[in-house]
Amino acid sequence: MSRLSELRLDLKSGKFLRAASFGWLMAAVLVIHCLALSTIVFSGPLAPFAVQGAGMMLFGGVVFCLVAGVASSYPGILACPQEVPATVLGTLGAAVAAGTAGAPGQAAFMTMAAMLVASGLLTGAFFLAVGRFRLAGLFRFIPYPVAGGFFAGTGWVLSLAALSVMSGTALDWQSLPRLFDASVVWKWVPGAAYGLVLAAVMRRRGNLAVMMGSVVLAGALYHLGLVLLDIPVDDATARGLLFPGMPDGGLWPAFGFGDLGQVDWGVVARQVPNLLTVTLVTLLCLLVYVNGLEVATGVEVDLDREFRVAGLAGMCAGAGGSAPGCQSFVFTLPCRAVGVDSPWNGVVVALVAALILFFRSGLLEWLPVSIVGGLLLYVGLDLLDNWLIRVRGRLHWTDYGLVLLICAVIAVFGFIEGVAAGMLATLALFAVRLSRLDAVAEEFAGDGRRSTRVRSVPDRVLLRERAAFLRGFRMRGYLFFGSVHPLADRLGQALGGTPAPRCILLDFSAVSGCDLSAVNVLGRFVRSAISAGVQVVVSAASPELEENLRHDVPAGAGGGLRFEPDLDHGLERCEDAVIALAEAELSGSPAGARGRLLDRSAAGLERYLEEQIHFEDLLERLGPWLEPREYEAGETITVRGEPQDGLQFLAAGRVSVHDADGARSCQCGPGDVLEPRAAFAEYAVSATATAIAFSPCRAMVLTPDARAMLESDDGELCLRLFAFLVRRSSRGGTPVETIGRMPAG
Repeated sequence: MSRLSELRLDLKSGKFLRAASFGWLMAAVLVIHCLALSTIVFSGPLAPFAVQGAGMMLFGGVVFCLVAGVASSYPGILACPQEVPATVLGTLGAAVAAGTAGAPGQAAFMTMAAMLVASGLLTGAFFLAVGRFRLAGLFRFIPYPVAGGFFAGTGWVLSLAALSVMSGTALDWQSLPRLFDASVVWKWVPGAAYGLVLAAVMRRRGNLAVMMGSVVLAGALYHLGLVLLDIPVDDATARGLLFPGMPDGGLWPAFGFGDLGQVDWGVVARQVPNLLTVTLVTLLCLLVYVNGLEVATGVEVDLDREFRVAGLAGMCAGAGGSAPGCQSFVFTLPCRAVGVDSPWNGVVVALVAALILFFRSGLLEWLPVSIVGGLLLYVGLDLLDNWLIRVRGRLHWTDYGLVLLICAVIAVFGFIEGVAAGMLATLALFAVRLSRLDAVAEEFAGDGRRSTRVRSVPDRVLLRERAAFLRGFRMRGYLFFGSVHPLADRLGQALGGTPAPRCILLDFSAVSGCDLSAVNVLGRFVRSAISAGVQVVVSAASPELEENLRHDVPAGAGGGLRFEPDLDHGLERCEDAVIALAEAELSGSPAGARGRLLDRSAAGLERYLEEQIHFEDLLERLGPWLEPREYEAGETITVRGEPQDGLQFLAAGRVSVHDADGARSCQCGPGDVLEPRAAFAEYAVSATATAIAFSPCRAMVLTPDARAMLESDDGELCLRLFAFLVRRSSRGGTPVETIGRMPAG
């Protein structure tokens, strides 16, 4: 259903009435929220422009709510300018004031407004690009401690900004003692008390109705106090206790194109790194808030679409001077709680807020600065509570230490330094944790894993007796400087083991990559192994790793290092080396040693010969119903998915069977059966695997028609055939679904 159709449908139902009723309350909250953001951005020397700034922020609130309401993938979502990017922008006020010192006050305002516009356009364009090219998934993996430390640091800066707004003094670490001057303390104590009480109440029983009621009650008590102290409204406004009156004609537009000539573009250019930080922190806000909505409501959100929505709204709002924003978890969740899940929610909030924005109202003129400052203090304390106190029991001590580190760096040095320190610390912590992971997924000897190649009975006996001569290691993950040295120590221990290995297999099929230091360490191990007379077989190596390892092998020692495409062929290569070594030892041994080998192989040979006798006898009796086929080495016998005209008894030669990915899954020899179900189905069945002749092969084919004739001509022989297939399948699968395979012995 399109969003326009959904709006029309909700207009005829009760959803529109609920959205219209609740929208007035949310619009009032949005107005106070935008005014608070204005006091964050326009604080200290820029405080006289807080009302104009409120118009810019409220314009952004109108745009964000309207665009999110009609375009978001989450019905009923609300969006607005966010306090976190506004807090970062607010830290730039001192730089703007210093850069425009000596110029008219309007120059400082317009320079800050230009920075707001640039930040909004930059952030919106970035979000649009992320959503357009569907890159949102790349940003879901921002480490939780980095986000937590960032929000905790924002809480500290926001709390400090609240005290600055209420006291009318720009505060930093050096100027904090000024708060206790007799002329200042009475300005911020009422608002601080209100913020602390509100934080305590909201933590126990928090909802927007309580917060709005507290604003009305605190404002009434504040004005009652002014009356009791005999302080006129005009005098209170002059002292900075109340906000100055609204400009004629409404709050927006706060500036025109002609005012752009007063912008100090040099100051704006010097703050570009900070503006990029604003984009980053807004990105964090969007990810945290949208993910929070998914967890809290169970509604799946299209993150790429939400990026496009935030990008479009951000560019439009930024053009009007608003701080960057995104979808709001705090505003949306109460709407969901009262059942307002209609797109009309955002539309109604935007329309009500627009009435306040474009038409003169006395609301802001009666709102005490201390009340807005108290609200800011509550938001800051809430961030500190959520990201420093409540998460303590949920995080490992290293992750919690990272949160504290980022928060402290932001509080002392600033947002750019805090985010940079957090990312560096996260990378270092990640490297340490990754180095503790075992780079070896599996270590095995020759009796722990066998290749799928068919071996003769004597060869199987040799491999079983000399299993310790073959050592294999399956690596995993990303091999880098932190994990490769423990791996090298482990390989070195295997090289010096007892008995000494004759062949070492290194499998890289589960390795995602290697850095240069890991390649160098592996190269040193390969040289040590070759010099000790041990053959090294490397399987599933990347072309880059293969090239680097070949480069590390000394001239004339290339035979000591072999490369195979997968683990199975690597095992086959190692088994060949062990068998060749064993045969060389036996050839130089007395005849009695070779005789003892035959004695140890006798039982296996006897079983094999018995099976071959039964197989050949069965083929002889089935002769009238079988068709012979010859295959050359390398010729394809069956292709996975292609129709088969019958089962095939392999009478001579060897066949390699490959899975859907092309890897060899097994080898078949005389006595095995290919595609047994093809003779028993009444329709053409498809091959379950691809079989390729490893050597010249001879097969005997039993077609479905021949099998039907066999049933009618010789039922006893047909039963014997079925019993043979069942015995074979019990060792290698079922005769209907898989290819029979000669047992490994």
